[in-house]
Amino acid sequence: MAFLYPNMLFGLFALAIPIIIHLFNFRRHKIVYFSNTATLKTIEQENAKTKKLKYIISLIMRMLFIAGLVFAFAYPYNPEQKLKVDDADNLVAVYIDNSMSMHSQSSEISLIEDARASARKIVSNISPSQRFVLLTNSRQPDNEYPMNQDEMLMSIDAMQTEASPMSFNNLYENLQMIMKRNGFKSASLFMYSDFQDNMMRVDGLVADSAIQLVAMPLKSDYQQNIYIDTVWLSSPILQKGLANEINVRVVNESGKDINGLPVNFEIDSKSVAFNTIDIPANDKNEVAMQFVLHDSGENNATVSINDYPITFDDTYNFVLNVRPIIKIVELSAGVGDLSIKTLFSNDSLFDYQVMNPYRIDQQYLSDCQMVVVDGDANLNETMWQTIIDFANNGGSVVVFPSEVSDKSNLSDDTLSISTISSHHEFFSDIFVNIPNNADLPRVYKHVQIDKKRFYNTLTLISLQNGTSFFTLSKIGGGNVFSFASQFGKDWTNFADNALFVPIMYKVAMLGGQMGRLSYTLGVDKDILINDLTAFSDGDVRIRDAQGSFEMIPMVEMRNNRALIRLYDELPGAGFYTVNKGDEVIETTAWNDSRKESKMKFLDREEVDKLLKDKGLNVLAVMKADEIHSNDMMEMMVRRSMLWKSFIILALISLLIEILVLRFWK
Repeated sequence: MAFLYPNMLFGLFALAIPIIIHLFNFRRHKIVYFSNTATLKTIEQENAKTKKLKYIISLIMRMLFIAGLVFAFAYPYNPEQKLKVDDADNLVAVYIDNSMSMHSQSSEISLIEDARASARKIVSNISPSQRFVLLTNSRQPDNEYPMNQDEMLMSIDAMQTEASPMSFNNLYENLQMIMKRNGFKSASLFMYSDFQDNMMRVDGLVADSAIQLVAMPLKSDYQQNIYIDTVWLSSPILQKGLANEINVRVVNESGKDINGLPVNFEIDSKSVAFNTIDIPANDKNEVAMQFVLHDSGENNATVSINDYPITFDDTYNFVLNVRPIIKIVELSAGVGDLSIKTLFSNDSLFDYQVMNPYRIDQQYLSDCQMVVVDGDANLNETMWQTIIDFANNGGSVVVFPSEVSDKSNLSDDTLSISTISSHHEFFSDIFVNIPNNADLPRVYKHVQIDKKRFYNTLTLISLQNGTSFFTLSKIGGGNVFSFASQFGKDWTNFADNALFVPIMYKVAMLGGQMGRLSYTLGVDKDILINDLTAFSDGDVRIRDAQGSFEMIPMVEMRNNRALIRLYDELPGAGFYTVNKGDEVIETTAWNDSRKESKMKFLDREEVDKLLKDKGLNVLAVMKADEIHSNDMMEMMVRRSMLWKSFIILALISLLIEILVLRFWK
């Protein structure tokens, strides 16, 4: 045990006062006159030994009272919990959580400004000879190299105030890496954060006793929030001039019901739809809005609500992309399927080509939305893997059986289609209902579809005998559709039925590679581009809509597609274009992570317990405004509870002395 004010221990000399009083009894004796010895009977007899013991106990209690007060005012503390801010081998790290939730208001200013002001005070009060690093969610390299005091103060003033959230695991491991890289034996970490529950992940964290922690939770005056969680299309198919529907999920993170909340939908900064929504307390609800796109190409869309003061999650950005032409390639050793060729080649919406699988143009295949594999294509393993990769990247693949290779599995029973999974989303916009007397296709020859060939295979249409006629297999971001029959007249009359056109159109429209609606900051790091011709030469750059930001990303060719890899984080939510020179290759929409929107925070006791249970060296969990001393060591010692123990000891001693003198007769 050590003392902050050791000079106060000279007060222990005051222990001599009760000793002197007891050695030299200055009490004046009072003479009592009485007429006879009978008066003595009223006087309680007191044993000499008992009287002596009573005086000794009183003496001890008075000495303990004085000693307790002296030790309390000397501020005792555990020397093992001493801050190492004066050690040359110690690194002082300040972490300021600059995630979006820190922009909520405290009593007068935002939490992040409160943290910045307090951090400046800490740095200013530490010896200028100390080395500092500034840790934020932005992971700015210039701030993570040891700085002097002046450089640290400038970095705090210039720090980026918006970034995606960082887990505590990543923060702790990052500090360990900085220590090791720069040869520091220990570190003192001062943490400013609102300590959102989703941030405090310590699973698998290895405690380092050389890192001292001082946590300062900041609490907002606003613990309620309403935010847009996500949006999605009722139909993934976007066609020019045809109505579609956008669905919006809104979450109410508050304890009161929300009624009539306005939801606005804009396309290219023009309002196209408006609706209101009611949301129960601590619940969510969905609202749908219809729209029609009149032009091909990319359209920047935004859905927004109004919820003050937490506003970063009130807007959701996404891109609606209507492709002018859908490219389809049929792999066939001959001229291809006549029914499919007739359907697609006469429609200006489609670019239909028949190619020999062994003389295929890989560049053309990478830019397609749909691949048809004829039964006579006879693909080898390498070509099949190419088709699987195509589906993985979002394309639609249609597979027909081979009469030769599937001969042992071939059945020539004449059957009718009996069951259609009309409840499945695939059929959601094909028909409303199927009449009982519907004219369904007949099948004259069919094979057993191997459902083990692909994972997640689901039967969409089945025959009278229960076997599958048309199946869907989800592979990566795309779909593989398998038919049990070819479309020739000797196989089935499916191509002459009313189901043929809408089903084949839907398969073509579902061909992925239409581009994602949106990306999430801090989560998504890659953008997949299908147009390889755009990267034949010239620099690729990422730009924001205002032209104030530009980044040169890394471009990697993978599976005949270009992978745009972002090595650094974008500055904020909004629309960003992928450019080659002045040409816009693709537009992407980015939103802040909705993890920040959940209003669940840890208080000081919960933070302290969580960190200590993990074995971390936690010196204190305190309020930021408790940093009031110019002496950092004094600030930490004042957090010690040992002085309270000595105050309690002094009060107990005083109480015992009173009881002894009052009731011990």
